[in-house]
Amino acid sequence: MFVSLMDKDLLFFSPAINSLPRHIPIDYLPVRFLKQAGVSLWFHFNAQRIISRYHLGSLNIHAGPGGVLCVRRLPVPVIVTCHHTYHQQISHIRSQFWKIIFLPFEKRTYRLADRIVAVSEATKAALIEHYEIPEHKIRVIHNAVDTGRFHQMKMQKKPHALLYIGRIDKRKGIEFLIRSMALVRRQLPDALLLVGGKGRDLKRMQTLVTRLDLERSVRFLGFVPDDQLNELYNQAQCVVVPSIFEGFGITVIEALATGTRVVGTDVDGIREILNSGEYGRLVPYDDHPALANAVIAELNEPKTAGALRPEYLVEQFREQYLEALKG
Repeated sequence: MFVSLMDKDLLFFSPAINSLPRHIPIDYLPVRFLKQAGVSLWFHFNAQRIISRYHLGSLNIHAGPGGVLCVRRLPVPVIVTCHHTYHQQISHIRSQFWKIIFLPFEKRTYRLADRIVAVSEATKAALIEHYEIPEHKIRVIHNAVDTGRFHQMKMQKKPHALLYIGRIDKRKGIEFLIRSMALVRRQLPDALLLVGGKGRDLKRMQTLVTRLDLERSVRFLGFVPDDQLNELYNQAQCVVVPSIFEGFGITVIEALATGTRVVGTDVDGIREILNSGEYGRLVPYDDHPALANAVIAELNEPKTAGALRPEYLVEQFREQYLEALKG
């Protein structure tokens, strides 16, 4: 699809089904994972034709299964946006398939790129240390939040209410959080965890809640539409981000923009946003007492989060990204 950004026209190709006008879907592989990788293969063989047809002046490829196979040299500048590297992710994945298949392609893609945008300093460091990418090729542009959508509202917080927003799967640490809720409830029987999202582990987590006798303490909301997120963030006394790892952590800055403090795991992306604990509490992943104690402390002494730093605001993001596109 074409979208005008200042004086730029942007054309988007994606395997995702969405409501964007004039979006060009690539929807020809039935398996979701292969569909994303298929975008790379399709684009690899069709890039030259697309560049000529739409008179493109540059390409911005988002790394991941949908981007790592685009390894050709092309006649226009190529910018690769890196949300996290496979090297950061591999230690948290049992299967070595990703390592064997995708890591070499990912390295080649980054090395062929004219410029790389990393969403965090931690991701930039990984690119330099493990991929041997020259520092001058990398620019850190943090993901940003639109404060027109996420902002403080004049409403009462729900007493002892926690909020989790994200996929229901292992990487996001939802099981770690639910098991920790059993400890929270011992001291705060009225504590309530609201879980917004869907994912492959949803039924397993619902079964776990039943087994731990937490039906009164955990409520699954299902998918939460964008227009309801701001109110949910404002209702919660605390947002919990218990991920095994994060390249960035968009939920963290959305919560902070609403004035809601965050308890998160002490991993790269979350640690960076919370400034080593200045804007919320950090706990080691899989330390259930530590997470429970941090949550209890936030619920017993509710505070408003400090003002979000300028680098996480959409206005600054827009300016920085336009500069990156111009080179």
